[in-house]
This record gives sequence, C-alpha cells and structure tokens, in this order.
Amino acid sequence: MKKIGYIEEERLAFIPKSLWLSHEFCFYLHDQLANLLIQYENNGVQDTVVKSIINFVSKNNLEFEELNIVNIIKKIGNNEPYKHHILSHVIMALASDMLHFLYESLKCFEKHKLSVAFSLLRKPLKEHLLFLSWVLADEDDFLNRFEKNNYKTLSDTNKEKQLYILKEAAKKVAIPEMFDYELIWNIIYSKNQKNGFEPTWQRATHLVTYMGKYQKTEDYNINFIFENTITDGYYHEFVYSKLPYILMFLTQITLECFNRLHPLHNKTIDHLILTTLGCYESLYLDGRKQSIARLFKKTLKDFIKCIHCGVDLQIKKKHAPLFFLAERLYCEHCNLITEFPLYWLMSQTNLTINRKIS
Repeated sequence: MKKIGYIEEERLAFIPKSLWLSHEFCFYLHDQLANLLIQYENNGVQDTVVKSIINFVSKNNLEFEELNIVNIIKKIGNNEPYKHHILSHVIMALASDMLHFLYESLKCFEKHKLSVAFSLLRKPLKEHLLFLSWVLADEDDFLNRFEKNNYKTLSDTNKEKQLYILKEAAKKVAIPEMFDYELIWNIIYSKNQKNGFEPTWQRATHLVTYMGKYQKTEDYNINFIFENTITDGYYHEFVYSKLPYILMFLTQITLECFNRLHPLHNKTIDHLILTTLGCYESLYLDGRKQSIARLFKKTLKDFIKCIHCGVDLQIKKKHAPLFFLAERLYCEHCNLITEFPLYWLMSQTNLTINRKIS
C-alpha cells in the first residue's frame, strides 16, 4: 500500500512513492499535536491563573500598584499558581511556534524545496524540542533560568547539558524504552554524523560552510543551489530514515508537557501513542516485531472482521498504517475496505498503556 489517503496524491508528486506513507505519518503526528493545542487554547488552560487572580483581587478589594500578574502571584506567595502561569504560557507558545515551522517544512518537502525545508526544520528540532524537553526534565531549572538573564542562561547548553535534558525527559514519556537519548542527540546535534541533521541544516542555511568534515562546501559549489531538482537521495537516505523517529519523540514530549498543565484523558493518550507506535512499527521495524498490531488483534478480535464478506482479518504490516491512522480495515479476500471505529472501541476496552512515568 503506497498511501492511505491522509494527504491528497497531487501533494505527494515530488516525494518518492515508496515514502508516501512515511510523509503521511509525519504529517499525521503534526496534525494530532495541532489538534490538541487548539483544544487547550479553546479551554483557556493558560488563562486559569489569571482569571483566579483577578477574581481574588476583586473579591478582597486588594490594591496593587499595577495589575502585573506575575508580581501579584509572588506577593500572594503560592508557588504552584506561579509555575502554572509561567509554564502554561511557555509550553503553549513553544508548541504553537514549533508546529508552524514543522508544517511549513513538511509542505516544502512536498514541493521539493529542500533548502527551505531543511532550514525550517532546524528550529523545531534543535531548539523547540530541547526547551520542551527541558521543562519536562527539570522545570525548576528551566524556570530559574527563564526568570532572569535568559538570553544567557537558556543559551548556555553545551553537549553535556543537552544530553542530560534529553536523558531525563526521555524517562518521563509514556514509552521510555523506545527512545535512545544519545541517538537522538547524534541525529540532531552532532556535526560528525554524515547523514545527521546538523551538517545539512548548516549547508541549507548558509551558502558557504567550512566547519566540520561534513559541512565543508565543495570546490566549484555553493551549498544547495546546484542540487539536482529531481534527486531523491535526501528523502531516502536522510529525511524519512530519521525524521519519523524524532517526531515520535517530539510527540510524546509535547504530550507530557500538555499533561503537566492539565491532565489529558487517559484514553486520549492511549489512543494517540498506541496508534502512532503501531504505525511506526509497521513502517520501520521488522515484521516480526509488530507487537502493537498483535495487541490490537488480541483485544479486538471479535470486531476485526470484514463487514462485506465476514472473514476474520489480520492487521498485516503493509495495511497496518491504514488501520492505525485512517481507522480502516483492508480485506485481502474481497479487496474491500471496512470503516472501523478504533478510537471508540479502545475507549470501551482495557487496551491501555502501562505508563512508566518517573
């Protein structure tokens, strides 16, 4: 199966057909986070403390020199509302800005605008992801640095600090064993990885580069401007061999940051993580490691049938993305597709994640 129909085929024309599903998967991860962000914004999560403080000031006829919410919270002396107020605005704004850049980058990959796509990808993966991971790993350290001279304190992140942040944040996601923090650092930050992001970002952003073995501009060349417009090498060897893994990590980090502000419904977390992990397994792991597909088949075996011919269906590797992302079952017996209410059925079962949050 080359695609599941999540993205219109005309948008995929410049992406190699063998990678259409990978691109759809990346966009799906973006869209799920964007939908959650919209829900949080609509619910006013970031404004709860402000509303409470205004009510408190009014009710008690208190007078302040000016309505500076941060100063008021500090005078009241309750640390938790202060943390919530600051972190809610930081997390929501970081997530929003990050998703804007990711969206435009993915759209540029669709148009084969590689230099622009890589330049846009740099900020969300190298900076937004680190800051969100920092909040999750050590929110007190982040807050202390954010409060004063943050132009220095938040930019003081050497390799050891970055590794510490990624390591501690990875412990707090729903499936920590999936993520190797050192591998993630190498993909994003290392200048010595031939197909790592950092050398490519530098070359995409600057016409001439000279630092590092993989960043030097070749003789008779200027970075990216002479690239063959029909080459697929970057897609096969670089983008879709690494980006889905990083976006899976980014998704779980952002989920936990949202959850820190206001608890998500467990079924929402279960659905998003299990379906994306099931799709990831089917696209990038050996067929014998399809543990999520087997879990769904075992739990929902009475429902995984073709409504057209009645046969029991398997969640096969090549059709798993259709099941997990589009909630459809493909029947190889009659070659028809069955709509499948996956989210609703999950909510009615004990299909859940044994979360190992430290």
